[in-house]
Amino acid sequence: MLKPSIPAKNTNAFAFCADDNVLPYALFAAYHAAILNPDRNFDILICSLSPITLPDPFLEAGIIPVHLDIGDHMMAQGLTVRRLTITSFLRLWLPEAFADTYARIFYVDTDTDIVDSNLSDFARLDLGDHAIGGVRDIAQWTDIDRPVHEFDIRDIGGGAYLNAGVLLIDTEKFNRRDFLARMLETNRTMAPFIHNDQSLINLTLRHEWAELHPNWNWQGLRLLRRFTEQATPRVMHYVGPRKPYDPKQAARYYPRALVADYARFMETYFPERPTIALGRDWALVRALRERRHTRIGRE
Repeated sequence: MLKPSIPAKNTNAFAFCADDNVLPYALFAAYHAAILNPDRNFDILICSLSPITLPDPFLEAGIIPVHLDIGDHMMAQGLTVRRLTITSFLRLWLPEAFADTYARIFYVDTDTDIVDSNLSDFARLDLGDHAIGGVRDIAQWTDIDRPVHEFDIRDIGGGAYLNAGVLLIDTEKFNRRDFLARMLETNRTMAPFIHNDQSLINLTLRHEWAELHPNWNWQGLRLLRRFTEQATPRVMHYVGPRKPYDPKQAARYYPRALVADYARFMETYFPERPTIALGRDWALVRALRERRHTRIGRE
C-alpha cells in the first residue's frame, strides 16, 4: 500500500473517514475538536477515497485532508456494504496507511460531535495488551448480558458487543497481529452481516478489545437524555437512523440548541446543501409535559 505523505506534527491522530456526502458532518466534529483542543498532542485527519478540498477555515484550524487511493482495492475484497458506502470500511486500513506515522489513531464516525477539551487524554488510555479499545454498543448499556443476534445465529456464544463508531487503535499491535487480514478472512467466510463493518469487527475480535468508559463514545443523548445531563461525555455519538443534521427531522428528536448549531454551520460553510429546519422546540415541550405530570402527581 502506498503510504500517504502528510504534514504530520504529532505521533497520534484523531481521524474521520468521509466521502463528499458526509464531509460537512465530519468537519463539524473535527472543527470542534480543533478549537476545543488548541494545545493538542494529536493531528486531526479527514481521510477519503477521493481527493477532497477543505475550506480555508478548516485548514487554518489544522485539519488535514488525506486522500487514500485504495477504493478499487477495497471493492475487490467483496465487503458487505448494504446501506452504507465503501468509505465506512476505510477505518480498517488506517493502521496500515499510517503505520510509520502514528502510534495511536483515535477513529470517530462522522455522526459525532466533540465536546471535550482534554482529548489528548486518549494517548494515555490503558489498553493493556490489546490493539483496539472501544465502548459497548448502547444496546448493552442497560443489560450488560444482552444477547447479540450476530453471535447467536452463528452459535458462538455471548460477550461484549463493541460499537465501532469510535475506536482507539494501537497501530503497531494492530498490524503485527494481522487484524486487517483476519477481518478480511471473516468477511470471506461469514458474510453477509447485519451491521456491516461493526459486525465484521465484532465477529473477528471477540474478547480482543479493551473496554473504554462510555464517555469516550456517548450514545445516550436521544434515548437517555436525563442520564446524559449527569454524565461528562467527551465524544457525542448520534447513533441510529435519526441525526441532528437531518434537514427535516432533526428538531423532532434532538435539543434545539444542537440542531441550531448544525444549521448555522451548514448555512455558513455549505449553503448549497438543504437547510436544516429548526421547527418546534420539542425538547421544551417534553420538559413542560414532564413538569405538568410531576405537579399532578403531587396534588
